[in-house]
Amino acid sequence: MAGGTKLEPRPVAARPAESLAPAPPPPPKPSPPLPPTRSTQPPRSSRTRRFFLRAAFAFGAIGGTAAALTPIFRADPRKSAAPAPGPVDGMPDERFDEMYGGRRIQGTASGVRIDGRPLHLMRRADGTYVSVVNHFESFPTALATARAAVDDLGGTQLSLAGPPLH
Repeated sequence: MAGGTKLEPRPVAARPAESLAPAPPPPPKPSPPLPPTRSTQPPRSSRTRRFFLRAAFAFGAIGGTAAALTPIFRADPRKSAAPAPGPVDGMPDERFDEMYGGRRIQGTASGVRIDGRPLHLMRRADGTYVSVVNHFESFPTALATARAAVDDLGGTQLSLAGPPLH
């Protein structure tokens, strides 16, 4: 090499020997202590209180049922309910034919007509009557029911077809 410098090999510093095995992991850090937790078991006083409330509810339900059913169990099965008044027990059927409020009311307890058109009545379990015209109020007789229907109708007529499902 002309006018140049000559490269001479330099001594290489010795490196420590590297092992082929991976380095061991660092030791685990100690975890911080956990806060105190509640026990999964409820305290003894809560368990007894819950047991007491359940037992009180059960006894109340049983006692209420027994009190409600006592009259049924004490009733004499040989006695029957009082028969409903009317043609069933031999009493004559109530018949009427009168003018009321400018309308002619005719009929019996089993069928009523206002100006020749049928007024559908229904007899209730307590012996009173209701009609399709005024079915929110009950009346003691079929005539009283027909009179109330005339009052509610005013000047209108009953339908000839009547209610489809009544």
